[in-house]
This record gives sequence, C-alpha cells and structure tokens, in this order.
Amino acid sequence: MDPESELLGDESVRLPREKEHDPRGASSRPASGRRRHRGWWALLLLALVATSIVWYADASARSRESDAVRACETELRRASDQADYRMGLTTNYVRPVAVDGTFSAHLADLMAPKARQALPAVERADRDCKQVSVRPWHFSLVTRQHAATAYSGALVTLLQIVAAQGRHAFHGNATLQRLRDAAGLDGG
Repeated sequence: MDPESELLGDESVRLPREKEHDPRGASSRPASGRRRHRGWWALLLLALVATSIVWYADASARSRESDAVRACETELRRASDQADYRMGLTTNYVRPVAVDGTFSAHLADLMAPKARQALPAVERADRDCKQVSVRPWHFSLVTRQHAATAYSGALVTLLQIVAAQGRHAFHGNATLQRLRDAAGLDGG
C-alpha cells in the first residue's frame, strides 16, 4: 500500500445531490416544510376563531333564553299568586261556616266567579311559557321551562274546572302543589 493513497486530496468527498442547489443556497425541501407548518397554523387559527364565534353566539342565545324563561316564571308566579289570593279569600271566608260540612257543596259555586277572574292571567302565562323556545343542550333552562309549563297547564285546567262547573268543592290539590314546587314558584 502506498502511504500517499491514504492522504486526502483536494477533491470533494461528498456525493452529489439528486436535485440542483437553489441559486440562493437554500434547498426546496425546508421551504415546503415551512409552508406546511404555516398552513397548519392558519388552519388552527381559523378553527379557533370559528369556535370562538360559535361559543359567543351560543352564550348570547342562552342569555336570551334565560331571560325569556325568567320572564315566564315571573308572569306565572304573579298569575298564580293572584289566583291563590282570589280563591283563598273565598275559601277563608267560607271555611268557618263550612266546618260541619253542610256548606261545602256550594263552595265551588262561590269560587267560580273568582276562578273566572283569575283564569285569563293564568292562561296568558301558560301560553307565554309554552312559547319560550330553549335549545335542547341548555339542560337547566329546559328543565325550568318544562316545570313552569307543567304547573301552568295544571293550574289552567283546575281554574277552568272550578270556573265552568262551580258545583264541586275546591280542595287543595297535592299534584298541583308538587308541580308548583317543581316550577320554583313558592320561593322568591
């Protein structure tokens, strides 16, 4: 072996690349990688903006729905309280006389005019509560709206019966009270 053969010469040892070099000295491969990264960032930014817009729109809708349910509950509470007041006055007025049970058959006759007076406000509240539209994924609002409409529907039915027939004694209705409690109308 010749000792000079192991010496490196002036020639390049690297193998030539398959593609020609860019005249600026940068290869085409890293530039396309940068473009891909920019594309992902742009897509991520676009998704973030779209998500923010959807979230804001849903929050605004939920706020409007919450206000509508609250207004329905307030209107129903007022109508219910007025009906309770009107019907309660008659019941309290007649109760001392009806202790022996002889007068209770005519209690509904005495309550019918009061029920007819209270009925329009309760029907209006029932109609307004049923018209409230709540998106199904707003679970707590859906529950509140369903409770209010269940109570208002039962109250309308009861007042219609008392107002129309007037011959049946009026007694506290446990089902109506449970629906009223579920609608949250006894507090505040």
